[in-house]
Amino acid sequence: MICAVAACGDSGSSSASGSDTDAAASSGGTTGGGGSTGGGASDPTTGAGPTSGQSTTTDGGSATGGLSQGTTDATTTASPSTGEPDTTGGPPVDAVYDPDKDGPCSYGEIAANIKVGEASVPVVAYYPTDGPIAGPFPIVTVAHGFNIAPTQYTNYAKRLASHCYVALNVDHRGYIGQTVSHPAYAKQLLAAVDWATSEPTLGGIVDADNVGTTGHSLGGKISVLAAMYDARVKASITLDPVDGANMCPNMMACPDVSGMLPISIPLGYLGETSDSDGFMACAPAAENYTTFYAESASPALQVTVNGASHVSFVDDVGSCGLSCALCKQAMLDNQTVNALSRAFVVAFFGRYLRKNTGYDTYLTGAEAQARYVDMGLVSIESK
Repeated sequence: MICAVAACGDSGSSSASGSDTDAAASSGGTTGGGGSTGGGASDPTTGAGPTSGQSTTTDGGSATGGLSQGTTDATTTASPSTGEPDTTGGPPVDAVYDPDKDGPCSYGEIAANIKVGEASVPVVAYYPTDGPIAGPFPIVTVAHGFNIAPTQYTNYAKRLASHCYVALNVDHRGYIGQTVSHPAYAKQLLAAVDWATSEPTLGGIVDADNVGTTGHSLGGKISVLAAMYDARVKASITLDPVDGANMCPNMMACPDVSGMLPISIPLGYLGETSDSDGFMACAPAAENYTTFYAESASPALQVTVNGASHVSFVDDVGSCGLSCALCKQAMLDNQTVNALSRAFVVAFFGRYLRKNTGYDTYLTGAEAQARYVDMGLVSIESK
């Protein structure tokens, strides 16, 4: 099946960022932070450790510690806070904060380029600097869709940081003109985790053995693949993941990830069906989120967003460019899809990284029913 560039493999003549030389990334524990490689997938790639560099800080928060040497830049930004949790009476870590709003933590920002083999992989980390929840904080990687800029997922990273996670927005390979290797892309996500565990500001606040992965389209696929490669990953929820291999040189470069399931961690999927058929479908039915969910073991969550298109999950479809323009037009507005998707992502990690059952109401319970199901926005399945 022919499919649009937003969902499929890499070919063409231009690169959106970084070096267009693809390289294998380091797996868990190679540059600090412990962890082990696990799952059920083969791991043919290796890589070098990260580089890091100079920093500055600005107002907001109370970040401490110097930044690593090289090309790192850090700023600290105050996040709006909702102030009061939805439930009270327990210790702060047990509080449930509305995932559809900014959380109680202010957060800072660190930008770096990490060296992974021959590739230079930009990473922007958003990390808690102050708030009622004490560290160490879980790490969550955010992976962009094929040929879509990582800035289209900044809303997700910032929302996670405001809820007291260390969110890593990773500009992994996955642009037109770059060598295709989905395993290498997945390893670049894990290399960002390695970097965070050894970066002076972040290393002392992260929970290196409590990692979540999220991503959109191709980024969703490699987020699940990363979970297979590294036992530090304890949960993954992805946004309309596509298990495509239409432009790939071989199945080693683009493995059938849904066919490699199940794995023994909680998995969640948000998706849509309007872009699942027709000429150049961006999320073909045979490769879309439903194929991942069908092969996932319990606990697993599937949220179908009614009226969304494949690219509705980005922060701003209007500024997304050609890759988004090639997908079908959505019936449901972009802002609504982006907002509810962020809420599900935060609630899922609250439930499964922080093991707080209070977030069940936002996933499958009364709040999810009232806010999304009763309004006709989504349908929800779980097992």
